[in-house]
Amino acid sequence: MRIKLISIIFISFLFYSCETDDSVPVDEYGAALLGSWSRTDVIPSGGSEGDYRYFDMVATYRFLSDYSYSYTIDFYGFEDDDPEEIIGSSENTGTYRVEGDSVFIKAMINTSWDKVFQPNPETIDLNVEAYGSRFKIVDEKLTLYYISYPADAPVAAQISYIRQNP
Repeated sequence: MRIKLISIIFISFLFYSCETDDSVPVDEYGAALLGSWSRTDVIPSGGSEGDYRYFDMVATYRFLSDYSYSYTIDFYGFEDDDPEEIIGSSENTGTYRVEGDSVFIKAMINTSWDKVFQPNPETIDLNVEAYGSRFKIVDEKLTLYYISYPADAPVAAQISYIRQNP
């Protein structure tokens, strides 16, 4: 009798726990990902630290409701020259899918240009295999968790982007 009572309490606890689950349903993960997400990094350029000149690099993901995406990196002029001018850009476009808390991105095409070295945009087909990243969105910040492959061994890494207003 005592085992039955404990079993009933345990099953009731499990049932109650399942009812109060606050996790986001799978469909809502995909909807939460929609829109534009950006980050800005300040990049040094020069032969030595004393000679460095700095420029901004803005990386932006755009996830659309038709499961297409773009990843654009814009390079801006040097801070001591023309920091508002875009002096180069690279954009990957393709498709994505969401499975649970992971996004799988398949880059199909890259278009890039550079003011000095390649002033006319060049487009190449990529058609790479889809790669996945676990993601989390908290307070309008998208964090991607992925595996990086430096020279010696795979390393767990993460990078964050801020939601942009439409």
